[in-house]
Amino acid sequence: MIMIKNHPKIFQKYTIFAFLVIAVLVQFVLFAGNAKAATLTETFVRFDRMETSTATTGTVCATQASSGTDASVEVTYPTGYTLGLAATFTVSTTNIAWPTGATAWPGIGTATNVTGQVVTFPSTTLTAGTLYCFNWINTAAVTTSASATNSNQGTIGTYTSTPTLIDSGTYETATVTSDQIAVTATVPASFSFALSGTSDNLGSILTSAVSVSPTPRTVTVNTNAKNGWMVWAKDANTGMTSASASHNIASTTPGSNSTLSAGTEGYNTGVTQTQSSGTGTITVAAPFVGGSTGKGGGLNTTYASLATSNGTGGSSVLTLTNNVAVATITPSATDYADTITVVGAGAF
Repeated sequence: MIMIKNHPKIFQKYTIFAFLVIAVLVQFVLFAGNAKAATLTETFVRFDRMETSTATTGTVCATQASSGTDASVEVTYPTGYTLGLAATFTVSTTNIAWPTGATAWPGIGTATNVTGQVVTFPSTTLTAGTLYCFNWINTAAVTTSASATNSNQGTIGTYTSTPTLIDSGTYETATVTSDQIAVTATVPASFSFALSGTSDNLGSILTSAVSVSPTPRTVTVNTNAKNGWMVWAKDANTGMTSASASHNIASTTPGSNSTLSAGTEGYNTGVTQTQSSGTGTITVAAPFVGGSTGKGGGLNTTYASLATSNGTGGSSVLTLTNNVAVATITPSATDYADTITVVGAGAF
């Protein structure tokens, strides 16, 4: 029998051979590990609230670099974040402003396990190079940390059913004292009121016809008064008066609507309306509804409501048509006149 110890060269050869075998095995293990576990080419975790100590939903996205038979994905949340039970990590694949090109994570479902900061979700096989996303949709699942800090690190890893890691990657987020901006503004109250003119010449009044305003004057209201607006009018004489003839063509039954007839003395004002915009509906007061020859209501020396609106108005226009009729015995004169005062207000 040959004793190795008596042959140092043979012992040295065996020793070198053993070291070579060990080195090969180490390299094999390292290579095999690297072949199985690569780095995710993209990781993305959005917390829908980043304010400290705030319960939040969120979105997880990742792009797997390696091919493998996925069975689960593990999301590690940053230290200091409080996690709920696995059942609170319910999910959806609704695209809520995901990164461009992202698609729904296949086979994703409610988490099956929460251990420490690691949450395990079921998954099916991912295609390498595709960005997949899913959302956790229950605020009971995650509460941000109590301190405002940057570079809060977490990880995402995809696993086979063994479970063997396929790919993994890190992500970072932050917490802030407040993640909301309070936006305030003031819209000043506005009200504009304009008459299209200050004179209305009805010309020569004949018994054969009712005379009407040749160019009816308009009142234009623009206002943001949310409760609406009103327009009122009164006249100076409760009719058209001639000083030289000492005669008044009296307003026809103030407070009621009437239609003048040729040859019968009378005087009234008819109102119609239009509106370009606004929330309000314009209602012409019943005594002053116009729209046809001689139709309207009589004014007197006390303000009467011509029209109202119940909301804002843009280019709200009232057209005021003055009507007058005379009889064969109405005294002639060139100075029949009246002054109508028109005012308005907004209800803010």
